[in-house]
Amino acid sequence: MAIYIEMDKVIETEDYVEYTFGRGGDVGLIRLDKIKETISVIKECPLDVSGKWSERAGMKLARLFVKGEFPEKTQWAS
Repeated sequence: MAIYIEMDKVIETEDYVEYTFGRGGDVGLIRLDKIKETISVIKECPLDVSGKWSERAGMKLARLFVKGEFPEKTQWAS
């Protein structure tokens, strides 16, 4: 099954970055703590019944962290 998740940056500080993830108006909120190097789902996406979208959004954030880049918009597609 194909998965497409839109991710939009909400806020970035020296300590953390937050992105919405989902599609259209159905979005969750995920945070990457730059200091602790942890990822937390703040709000589940209503479309994410299996938890796979949260997992994929977290993987995308981890990859962005390694690169040191946090674009305004990104996505996960598989």
